Amino acid sequence: MKIAIMGTPVTSGNRGVLALGASLINLCSQASPGCALVLLLGNRDNQPAPFRMGGDTVLIPVVNYRLSPHSPLRQHLVWILLMSMLYRLIPATSIRASIARITPWIASVIEADFVGDVRGGDSFSDIYGMNGFLLGFLAAWTVVLVKGTMVQFPQTYGPYRHPVARRLARFLLTRSSVIIARDQESREIAKELAGPERQVLISPDVAFSLLAARPESIDVDPPSPREVPPGVIGLNVNGLMFNGGYTRSNMFGLTLSYAAFLPELIRAILAVHPGELWLIPHTYGAPGDVESDDDASLKLLRDLPPDIRRRVRLVAATYDQHEIKWIIGQCDFFIGSRMHACIAALSQGVPCVGVAYSRKFAGVFDSVGMGDWVVDARSCTLPDAVSRVVDRYLQRNGIRVELAQRADQARQRLHEVFNHLCSQASGLNGVAAVPCARHVPHHPR
Repeated sequence: MKIAIMGTPVTSGNRGVLALGASLINLCSQASPGCALVLLLGNRDNQPAPFRMGGDTVLIPVVNYRLSPHSPLRQHLVWILLMSMLYRLIPATSIRASIARITPWIASVIEADFVGDVRGGDSFSDIYGMNGFLLGFLAAWTVVLVKGTMVQFPQTYGPYRHPVARRLARFLLTRSSVIIARDQESREIAKELAGPERQVLISPDVAFSLLAARPESIDVDPPSPREVPPGVIGLNVNGLMFNGGYTRSNMFGLTLSYAAFLPELIRAILAVHPGELWLIPHTYGAPGDVESDDDASLKLLRDLPPDIRRRVRLVAATYDQHEIKWIIGQCDFFIGSRMHACIAALSQGVPCVGVAYSRKFAGVFDSVGMGDWVVDARSCTLPDAVSRVVDRYLQRNGIRVELAQRADQARQRLHEVFNHLCSQASGLNGVAAVPCARHVPHHPR
């Protein structure tokens, strides 16, 4: 079997989208042992990308599209689109073979038993703007043109602010052979768009299966005399929320002033917690980058009063998605505003509050029975948000065992879904897969 995966970059400061790719690769490999995998994505180059699998690093082939006018013609998205249209319009076998020979993207789509798209988990929506949504649509459209169908991996569907986005979403969903939602509300939206007769599966987020890997060292600022002190609280600061979104003007329509909320939360939580609080970034970026969790965390730390600051540390080094998950797993309690930072906690049985900027939080938390542990920054006041987080902190030990059990059930459900998906795909006609992943020894940093 050969499986092509779309919608997850291989180079990004966002550890959440990297967690999606790593999780999908492992889930597909476990569901179809020996399968050949390929990544179809927008990327500057097509060098194989390393991913952890067990104790090894596996190099997964990359077939890329580009938007730069200086890119090779056969890699440019416009060329791929035009060739995909020709492939669809001209049924002659010889012409189709020629198109595939000069367009690696199309050749990979043809060879795959199925092509699955995850859209970064939550980008099958125009919540982040139409430009990103349209780019994702065009890449997916090439697959539909060539193959006639595709698979939608577990993700969030909607919301759609613009009617064009809604129509394009319907176009893709009605042409998807398998649609998987990661929450009930998304499932209902997908069913509405795809048609009531279409089956939409429901599954936990794939990152519940992500491997946690202990880092070689943990670098915090200020330095800690102990690697991880007992009972530490983890706080993930979302740089995008801190800076008001890409527009820097409350892009997500929050009623809660997130930047004002954070110092008040730290003050309140440390009043009832005897230990330390660690700021744990989950998206890395340069100083001034609107996305950067580490930059926002550093600004927050510096502005805290001295009596509070002495009990707060910043996880200062850059860690991959597996390592940051391990660090989050050492926390006694976690507060996150990045969806996959929260999943890193929930999947390891760490009681967690999600401070949400979109509805995706509620659905994912609800998948493990933690729906009432979400504080929605779109409707909460500052005092209420602080009070709710502190209240959940005081309840943390009562939920811990049950949460761990539900996290195990989520992982089992994921394996069931992917086993079903791959068993269904194995009955399709497709080109025999060729070995395309090679193992190299894994050396921790």
